[in-house]
Amino acid sequence: MNYKGFLFDLDDTLIDRKNAYEYMYKIFYDSHKEINSSLTWESAKEFFWSLSPNGAADQKKSIAAINKKWPSIPNDPVEHKRFYFETMINGLNALPNSYKFIKKISSLNIKWGIVTNGDHYQFKKIEKVGWEKIIPFLLASDIYGSKKPEPEIYHEAVRLLDIEINKYDYSKILFVGDNPYTDILGAHKVGMKTAWIKMDRDYPKDAPYPDIIINDVEELLDLM
Repeated sequence: MNYKGFLFDLDDTLIDRKNAYEYMYKIFYDSHKEINSSLTWESAKEFFWSLSPNGAADQKKSIAAINKKWPSIPNDPVEHKRFYFETMINGLNALPNSYKFIKKISSLNIKWGIVTNGDHYQFKKIEKVGWEKIIPFLLASDIYGSKKPEPEIYHEAVRLLDIEINKYDYSKILFVGDNPYTDILGAHKVGMKTAWIKMDRDYPKDAPYPDIIINDVEELLDLM
C-alpha cells in the first residue's frame, strides 16, 4: 500500500463497541424485572441487537421500541441516551492490537485521524481507553454538523490530515470502517480507497464494494 493518509471510524474499528453494547444492555436487562421475567438474556440480547442495525443505534428510537414492547418502562429518550452512553463507556475497551497499529503508523509519520458519527460522548470513549494524547484529531459528526456518508465530513477530514494531495483525487487516502452504509459508502463517493472490518459478516450487495476486507486493523500492517 502506498497511502498518504489513513482515516478511521471509531466504534468496532478501533474500539470494541460490540461488547460494550452488550455490557450496557445486560445491565439494563438486569435492572428491569419487566424484561428479565419475560425473556431470557439470550432472547433479550437478540431484541436489543435489532435496535442497532449495522453497528449504529438511534437512542430515541431504541427506547420507543423498548417502551412499545414493555409499556411500563418509561419512554424517556434523554435519560436513555445518558444511560446508554455512560454505561457503554464504563464497559468499553480498545480492540485487540488497535493500539499497536496506530502506534506503528504514527512511528512511520503517516498522517491519520478518526471520523465518527456521534457527539461529545465519542471523545469520552477516547478518554476511557487512554488515547486522548496520541490521536491527531477526532472529527465527530454532531459537533461538526455533517455525518457520514455525507461528503462534507470527509472533505473536512482531509483538510485536518494536512497532507499534500490533489483535492480532486483522494485515492491516496484509505478509509477504514465497519459500516458499509456510512463508512464505505461515504468514502467511496469522494474517491477514497476503503477497507472494511468484516466482524464475521458477509458484505451486503447494496453497498459499494470495499477495496480491502480485513478482520481487524492490524492486518493492514501486513499490507504496508
